[in-house]
Amino acid sequence: MELKNLYMIQPNFLYGKTAHLPYACGTLVAYAFSDEDISTNYKLKKIQFLREPVESCVTQAEDPFVLGFSTYVWNFEYNKALAKRFKEVYPSCLIVFGGHHVPPGNILLEQCPFIDILIHGEGEEPFRRVLLSRLGKVNLNDISNISFRKDGALITTPTEVYTHCDYPSPYLEGYFDSFFTDYPDLNFELIFETNRGCPYNCAFCDWGNLKSKIRLFPLDRIYRELDWACKHRIEFIACADANFGILDRDEVIIDHIIQLKNKTGYPQKFQTSYAKNNSDRIFRIGKKLHDNSMNKGVTLSLQTLSEDAAAKVGRTNVSIKHYTELMRLYNAEDIPTYTELILGLPGENYTSFANGLDDLLNAGQHHSVYVHNCEWLPCSVMGEPDYIKQHKVETTLVPLNQPHMGHPKRGEIQEYSRIVTSTYSMDNLMWIDMNMLSYTVQCFHHMNLLQFFALYLHAVQGLSYIEFYERLLNYIMERPDTVSGKIFKEIRSNLENILRGQGNLIVFAEDFGDVSWPFEEYAFLCIVRELEKFYDETEPFLRSFGIPEDLMEDLLFYQRNMIKRPGGVFAQKELRYNLHEFFTDIFKSREGKLLKISNFLTIEDREPLDNWPDYARIVVWYGKKESKNIYTDSVDVKGVADE
Repeated sequence: MELKNLYMIQPNFLYGKTAHLPYACGTLVAYAFSDEDISTNYKLKKIQFLREPVESCVTQAEDPFVLGFSTYVWNFEYNKALAKRFKEVYPSCLIVFGGHHVPPGNILLEQCPFIDILIHGEGEEPFRRVLLSRLGKVNLNDISNISFRKDGALITTPTEVYTHCDYPSPYLEGYFDSFFTDYPDLNFELIFETNRGCPYNCAFCDWGNLKSKIRLFPLDRIYRELDWACKHRIEFIACADANFGILDRDEVIIDHIIQLKNKTGYPQKFQTSYAKNNSDRIFRIGKKLHDNSMNKGVTLSLQTLSEDAAAKVGRTNVSIKHYTELMRLYNAEDIPTYTELILGLPGENYTSFANGLDDLLNAGQHHSVYVHNCEWLPCSVMGEPDYIKQHKVETTLVPLNQPHMGHPKRGEIQEYSRIVTSTYSMDNLMWIDMNMLSYTVQCFHHMNLLQFFALYLHAVQGLSYIEFYERLLNYIMERPDTVSGKIFKEIRSNLENILRGQGNLIVFAEDFGDVSWPFEEYAFLCIVRELEKFYDETEPFLRSFGIPEDLMEDLLFYQRNMIKRPGGVFAQKELRYNLHEFFTDIFKSREGKLLKISNFLTIEDREPLDNWPDYARIVVWYGKKESKNIYTDSVDVKGVADE
């Protein structure tokens, strides 16, 4: 019997030489082929994970019977173009679209006549049954969570919420084994799940809108998947749980991962989305990962500190008091954390956003803050017409907002993000101003370019952090010919162009490697390239705060030389103030005491990076969440008497 050919499509961009294993398609295939009717009638020809030229994909295909597309924001346009071409060449093949970017209902079938079936929500069971229907063994009307055409009509079947997840693992079933020999020049990252489902229903997220309870994968499966990762020398693994750390057993899983690393050397790094309400368990997990050099930063997500905005998006955050206590806990143990905010949520305005940033800094978040522009997702609550109308949500289409992806090839099909640029509480101009403030705080504080001055002025003079950075931004924008002025003028121009339908939220800069950069990282890199000139140009602004001359001299030396740069730093100076001890105390959430005590400071980069692409990748991209762009471990302080 001739087997029917199945092709699965889940392309993504490369991140340098790194690719994600196409887990979503793998799970669909592993479950489908556990069905005897499917395994005896179908042959999996290919799981495509690269953005290969459309025409060559179609030319190389062999009589496709079914094509399954996993869609999200990073491959939606490519998938549509590929599906359309397949349908032109093979009109009888069945084209199935699933994934988070398939909107509710059947509108995508109206827009794309080349698509035959849509799968809504979790795909394993509907996809298996769709394959069976193609064999004449199941009626499409009897399959939940799909949309299709019948006799000229568009039909959407009833919704079913799944209560199980006893699905086989694509890793353990061998569906990715050949990737390591077929693509020897690529490094692969593994995504795995320990559970599925989310108890929350944040309006901006298309995860909780699935309304699925948390369901557990067996520990034995998880452990065997991790063994598989070690066998294939996968350095970086990402857990796709919505709220890792919410369960007692999550700490047990981390213990197992650490044991594997200590035994085999793999995995080297672990990343996940931690539970929203941070707990003692998550602190223990973060400390264990940190102590074993596996931490990629513990998430202390808030999304917004505006009570009004939080209510509008169905978000319940920890109190700022509790957040401050958490920061004290993590800072005392030198465990890097990062906090995520979303810019543009209904109910947020410039004042509440600025106050929120100030609250984070006051709470001790000096490691890393990520401010994401709110992205409109079709399967979220925010994607619903009633929500859009009620909150006056307006969006703007921009080229895909995905930092650190490889540069698109010539002729590459453009992907897009849809960004919220106006709501009832925020107009377009305010959106620009909020972004400019966020880039200023991220670049100059959390990437440390002027952080030590801000910390001093706050601790000693009582100047609010946000006032310092608002005044800095005004100073920069009034001097467009300076190093920082040129960059921030370029950024604002980009934001203005976005509102005209022409701009972009990421930058490709050849000097820094073949990947995209968000504006705050791009600004940092451009400033470091002319670092001494930047400090010379900014010194008048810093002197405007009336800092005593001897202290000013010490601060300028310390701030200039603590920033990592290509080629490294070797700097020595007798300081008149205990700056290193003072700032170390602040970083640890202790009360820093600035004392006039002579000390001899040496800053020496013992492992300097000698080129811009490596520096940008290791220090800025990989190191941002861990404050790797300052010399925390390369500073030696001695009393003058010791010299």
